[in-house]
Amino acid sequence: MTVSSLAFRLLILATFIVPSIAQAINPADCASSVHLLLLRGEGTGDDLNVLDTIQNLVLEQIPGATSLGVPYQHGDSDKQFAAYNGSVLLQQYIAGYATTCPDSKIAVLGYSLGAVATMNAICGVSSLLITHAVEALDFKYASNVIAVVAYGDETYVPLQSWNVGNCTIGAGIYPRLDPGACEPFASSLKSYCDYGDYQCCSILPDDANAAHHTYFTKYNQDVVAFIQSRLG
Repeated sequence: MTVSSLAFRLLILATFIVPSIAQAINPADCASSVHLLLLRGEGTGDDLNVLDTIQNLVLEQIPGATSLGVPYQHGDSDKQFAAYNGSVLLQQYIAGYATTCPDSKIAVLGYSLGAVATMNAICGVSSLLITHAVEALDFKYASNVIAVVAYGDETYVPLQSWNVGNCTIGAGIYPRLDPGACEPFASSLKSYCDYGDYQCCSILPDDANAAHHTYFTKYNQDVVAFIQSRLG
């Protein structure tokens, strides 16, 4: 094997490696209520983008809450790799935080590409159109992860108990073939998808995809109430 061909193979291999990045949490800084992990949609820039709205509501209305925008590769031109990267990092963050802060609870919210990463991290990959496999989150974390919310998830399928919104017959661009894999976390799940969002409700008229951008104004307060209810 030539040096150039070896270098090329190593480059290809490196493309699929996601570094292990555990949350560096001092036990003294563990949330006294809930720790919110946020996965934004695709694009360059900071790790929150429009998700700063839901972050602010949680921090204002749930005493003792903390939050973090998960720094996955949301600006990568390869959306499938970006979603894979987000799924793996999210699982690592959940595991790390649950180990350091076992008495704190975790809530996750993903939007658009971040919703795909979130749902794949919880349920595993089961769409034939998504090529980077991810196993479902270990059920041992079910007592830590008390809320998982997706806005405009491209793996959305209808008729699931955790679905919210008025998309009742549409499906996402990458429909989940095994939604049953989500069942261990069903009580913690909410997946919001509305008519007019062609990314999660793709067989219906797209309405210029306007619905994909209205979840924050329509549902943020509902999400806060859901997290509060799950905290008991």
